[in-house]
This record gives sequence, structure tokens and C-alpha cells, in this order.
Amino acid sequence: MCGRRVGGGGAMKAPQRTTTGGAAPEPPAVAAKEQGVRGAASPTVVVESAAQHRRILVASWMTTPSMQRLLDGVLAFAAENGYEWEVEALQMEQTDTMRLALETESPDGVITGFCALENLALLSRTSMPTVFLRHYDSEPEAARKRLSVFRLDFGEVGRAAARLFLEQGGYRSFGFVEATRDPLWSRQRGNAFLASAEGEGVPSFRYSTLTGTFQAAFASPGELSALAEWLKKLPKPAAVFAALDERARDAVLACREAGLDVPSTVAVIGVNNDEFLCRHIYPNLSSVEIDSAALGRAAAAELLRLMEGGRPVRRDFVVPVLNVASRASTAPPSPGGTLVRRALDWIEIHALDGIGAADVVREMGVSRSLLDLRFRELGGGTVLGAIQERRLQEARRRLRETDESVEILCRLCGYRDPAGLRRLYRRRFGISMREERKRAMTERKIR
Repeated sequence: MCGRRVGGGGAMKAPQRTTTGGAAPEPPAVAAKEQGVRGAASPTVVVESAAQHRRILVASWMTTPSMQRLLDGVLAFAAENGYEWEVEALQMEQTDTMRLALETESPDGVITGFCALENLALLSRTSMPTVFLRHYDSEPEAARKRLSVFRLDFGEVGRAAARLFLEQGGYRSFGFVEATRDPLWSRQRGNAFLASAEGEGVPSFRYSTLTGTFQAAFASPGELSALAEWLKKLPKPAAVFAALDERARDAVLACREAGLDVPSTVAVIGVNNDEFLCRHIYPNLSSVEIDSAALGRAAAAELLRLMEGGRPVRRDFVVPVLNVASRASTAPPSPGGTLVRRALDWIEIHALDGIGAADVVREMGVSRSLLDLRFRELGGGTVLGAIQERRLQEARRRLRETDESVEILCRLCGYRDPAGLRRLYRRRFGISMREERKRAMTERKIR
């Protein structure tokens, strides 16, 4: 039987173990109930059989659901293959934790991820069979030679989130909220998500100003306000993907601060499917669940090869997605949102032809008051405002990229009065059309 148990204790205490016997794995909750809690400093599981007994150390941020599922994968590999592995899960909070565990527990092998560089250097100086699950841009040179390194690719996580939104349809923009300090795994998720959007012609945006440390669970009030301002600028309805459930929670709270409804105006999805976090916020969070157990099985198989005398290797590992848990935060766009999207698509095509709000209303087959109401509900202003925005953006593009006179540009952008266009332009961009062109010419010379 395999089980798992979490106990209390200080970070510097030597890990304690609880052993259970049997050949088949049993759910962690059952094992914990049978064994009780004895104040261990870290969770421990033993898989017992007739095979050679080994002690395995799994060291990472074990408080996250994905890392807990990774541990489940290691345990499942041992149980399914009949190996007698004593598996110690070590929460990596201090650099001394690894040194202490190596000194007191004498493990036969180590699997580690989210590991401090000092600990990687420590492991590299030993002959300890070690599998490093690389979440960072690089690793120490010594680690490349003495540890087996899995270069993890989290791109499929971002693509899964994008597929959910693309299949729903009706979104005018995709936005990605990075993890703090933008680690490699966060960039991989975001790049894949935004690339999927761009491949379908959907404008994409990235929010990358969160600060603090990775351990900081949620954004500060000031960071939430900045995120709220970014969310206000996204074309609506918007589909937002966050690198973690914690960041998705931040996005929902920032939407609340900005007066943006979730999900009708902004739909939000996170990563890790942390049941407690996702179900204890309104609306309940949708989340991409990583198949960390598959990674745990693969890491355990590689560690077994190392313990049996194999040479360290470096390999790429595409982290698979187990499930996309759809909850209220990604409910499909409302009929009102679909109406606005149809109207904006039509405006995008015809705004430069001199159309007015009445033309859009007639094309949509609804009243002017209803269409304006739907636009305001989605933070998009009015129908006339959407037409003006499309024309002014085209005027700005032509000012910066062509030598056309203002009179010609005015006609091409659907306006009749150059003086009126000049006033609108300054009001919208805070700069005159003449100054805009000069600025663009200066930038071209610098390049």
C-alpha cells in the first residue's frame, strides 16, 4: 500500500517517516486516516514489496497541487512495478534543507524541481543519482554533467487554454497574465497561448509587470490596481489566461475593481486546478490541470536507470495536460457579447467607407438603444465610439507609414472635414497629426 501524510515541524528538523505495507496503492486520504498524524516534518510514503529497498527524496514546492500530483506519479511507478521505495517528499523552502536531508536520510536517489541553484551545485558535487526537472532557463555546468536533466516544455498548457476560448468563439482579444518574475515555464505557457490567438487572427496582449517573489501567493493591492487598468484596455469581450491559479484569482479580483463582469466581459482561466482556490472565489475559476503524474512516472523511471548504473542524460519533456476544468469564470460569451462582436467585426470592415451608427444598427437588426446598451455592458463605449476608434487608428497608421496629405488621409479614413479630424486626433492621442508624423520620421531615422 502507498499513502501520503503531511505533518508539522520546523524547516531544519530531520525528516521523519511513516511506513505502510502491501502491494497495491491506496488513496492518500485512506492511508493518512489509518496512520494518524505524528508531527512529521514532511510527508512520507513507503512502497513495500520483494524488490530491493531504496530511499528516494522528492524535493520541490510540495504545497502546489501539480507537485503533489508529481509525487503521486513517482509512487504509482514504484507500486505498479513492485519496487520497495521509501519516498520522502521534501518541501524546498531553505537552501539548508537539502543539505540536512542528504546528511540525515542518506537517500539512494533524488528527484528535484524548483530547486535553488545552491542545492543543484550541492547535488552536482556528490555521486547521488539525481533527476532535475528544469523549470528555469539554464542550470549550472556541473549539473549538466552529473545530473539527468528534464528540460520541461509547458507550451501545451497554453495551447489547451487557447483551444477552450477559440472553440467558444466571440472573443475580441486574448490576454496573458504572467507569473511573478516571468520564469521560463510562465513564458512557455504564455507564448503558446498568444501564438494560438495570433494564428487565428485574434489580437493578443501580455501583462508582465507583476513583481515580488515566486513564493508570494497573490498580488498586492497596488499590483491589482495596475492589473485592473490593463484589463480595462483589452478589447471586449476578452479571454484571459493566467500562468497560475493564483494569478487567475488576481485577474478576477482586478476585474471586480475595474467594474468588468466575469465572464461576460472578461473570461478567466488559470493553471493547476487547485480545487480549494478555484472553488472559493466568485465566480468559480476554470483551470488547466497539468498531468504532473505522467512527469513523476517518467522521472522515476529515469532515476531507476541512474540508480542501476546508467549515465546522466539531458532530454526534452513536453508536459501533458490532463484536463481543462471548465467552471463559471469561462462560461461562453452571452448573446449580448456575440452581438457586440458581430457589430465590431462589421465596423472593422466598413468603418472607412463613411458609415454611421444607423448603418450598423440596420445591419445588426436591433435598435440603436439596445446596441449601445450592449456596448456599454462590455466596456466598449458606444457604436459611434467604435466607428471613430477604427477610423482614428487607421489615420494614425497612415500618418506613420505613408506621406499622404491630411486631406487625402481624411478622405481615405471616412472623414469629410480635415479640421474636424485634426481635433478628434488630438483629443484621442494627446498629440497633433503633424507632431505624430514628425515623431514617426525621427524613429525611422534612428532605426
